Amino acid sequence: MGIPKVLRYAVLHVGSSSMSITILEYAGIDDVKVIDHASREVTFGEELFQTSRLSFKTIEEICQILKGYKQLMADYGVTKSKLYGTTVIREAQNRRSILDQIFIHTGMRVEVIDMPKEVYYKYSLLHYDMTHHHHIFDDSEALMFLDISSGGVGITVWKGGAMLFQRNMHSGSLRVMESFKRNERASSSFSTAISEYMRRIISPLKEELQEFNIKNLVLSGDEARLIASLMGYKAEKNSKENSMLMVSPYDFNKFVDSLEGVTATKLINRYNLPEFKANILMPTIILYHEIMDMVAPDNLLISGVSFSEGLSWFHGVEIEQNSYVYKLREQNIQLARAIARRYHTDAVHDHEVERFSLKFCNVLKDKGFPERWGYLSQIAANLCSVGKFINLRNHGEHSYHIVMGTDIFGLSEQEKEVIANVVYYHYKGMPSDDDAYFRKLTELQKIQVTKLVAVIRMACSLDAGSNQKISDIDITEQDNTMIVTAYTDQDISLESWTFKRDAVYFTEIFGMEIKLIIGGAR
Repeated sequence: MGIPKVLRYAVLHVGSSSMSITILEYAGIDDVKVIDHASREVTFGEELFQTSRLSFKTIEEICQILKGYKQLMADYGVTKSKLYGTTVIREAQNRRSILDQIFIHTGMRVEVIDMPKEVYYKYSLLHYDMTHHHHIFDDSEALMFLDISSGGVGITVWKGGAMLFQRNMHSGSLRVMESFKRNERASSSFSTAISEYMRRIISPLKEELQEFNIKNLVLSGDEARLIASLMGYKAEKNSKENSMLMVSPYDFNKFVDSLEGVTATKLINRYNLPEFKANILMPTIILYHEIMDMVAPDNLLISGVSFSEGLSWFHGVEIEQNSYVYKLREQNIQLARAIARRYHTDAVHDHEVERFSLKFCNVLKDKGFPERWGYLSQIAANLCSVGKFINLRNHGEHSYHIVMGTDIFGLSEQEKEVIANVVYYHYKGMPSDDDAYFRKLTELQKIQVTKLVAVIRMACSLDAGSNQKISDIDITEQDNTMIVTAYTDQDISLESWTFKRDAVYFTEIFGMEIKLIIGGAR
C-alpha cells in the first residue's frame, strides 16, 4: 500500500547528550528528503548520572528547546510530529513529572522508548542500508551490529535475510559509570576494573557468538563516529556512499594500546574532550575492545545511522506499510521461534498454532482486530509453552515470567506485557482484574489480551493432540457465524471436543457463533 502523496513530518528526540528535530519529506523507502535538522548539545545525561533525576531547571530547559522546535515546525507548516525520549527520561526517577511538565508547557506528549525498541529502530535502517545500498559483504557472512547507548547495549547478528541472534543488556555507558563511586573512577586501576567488569557482563554470550564465525562488526552512534574521528578517520557528510566508514581492527587496537589504559582523564587531556563526554566514551571504547577480542572480526565498520535517523525513516516506512516492514517482522518471528527452541517447546505444534491463529486474525480484521494484532498472535503462538521447561504445573505462570524477562525485538514493552498475559491465559482461566498481571494493564491492552487469548485457544484446539491431524483450514462468515472447515482424513474427536469447549469463550469475546465442519482430505 503506497502513500497517496509526499508525507511531511517532524521527529523530535530528547536524549542524554543532545536534543534534536528532523523535518522530513517521505515519498518512498528510498526517497526520504531531510528538509531541516537542528540539534542542541546538552548535559542532561551527566545530571542523571549524578543524581538519578532531572532538576526543575533542566526540565525548563527541555521545554524551552521544544518550544523553539515547535516554532521551526510552524515555519515549515509541519503539523504531524512525534516526540520521543530515550535513556535520560526513561531512567529518571522523576519521569512522570518530566512528562507532565513537558505536556503542560508545550502541549506535546512524549513517547518513551525502551531500550530494545531504541536498538530496533537503528537496526532497521542499518539492515536496509547494508542489504540494499552497501553491498560490501556476501550474504553467506554473518554480520554483527553492536549498539551502545547511555542505558544499554544491543547485540544483533544476521546473515543474509535471517536474524541469528539478538540480546540487549542493561549495561550502557551511563549505567556502567553509575556502578562506581567518584573516588573509584579516579583510581589509576579504574580502566582495568572496567575491563574486567565488562568482560564479566558479556562472557555468558561468548560461546554462542563465536559459533557464528562473525567476520564483520558494525558500530553505530555518535560515540562510534567520535572514536573513528579521534583515530584520524574522516567520513564525508551528506554522502550516502560514505555514510559507512571502514576502519581497520588493527588500527583500533593500536589506538587503545596507545592510551596505556583507557581513562576519562587521558581522553580529556589528549583530545580536549568535555568531562561528561569522556566519561561516556571511556566505557564505550573498553566495551568495543572486549567485544572485538571476543569475536575477532576481520572488518570493522562505523555506521552513520543514528537513533533519530532510524526512527525518522522507520516512521515513514511504517505509515507507507512498505513490504520491508513485513520482512523485518518475519525476522522477529524467527527470533521468537529461536527463544522457544531454547526452552525445548514442540516446534511443530507451535507452527500449527501460529499458522491457524494467523488465519483467524485475517478473517477478524473487520471485527476490530488490527493487522498488527495478527503479528502479535504469531509471536504469542511460539511462546505459549516455554513455561513447560520449568514445570508442567502452572506452566502459564512460568511462561509469563519468561516472556517478561526476555527482550523481544520489534515489540514495545506494552506489547510484551500483552504477549505475557496471552501465554499466561492461553490454556486455562479467564482474563480477570482479580489477577495482578491483568489488572495492571491499560484498557486497550486488556482488550488485546482477551481477543488474542480467544484466537490462540481456537488455534490450539485444532492441534489439541499435537499430532497435526488437520492439514489445512478455511474460515468463512455466514449470518454472524464463523464457519471453520478443517481438512482431514483422520479421527479428530479430541480436536472437535476441545474446539467446542473453547468456542464458548470465543463467542463471548467476539459476539459471534463459531462452528467446526470436517471437510475431508485436501
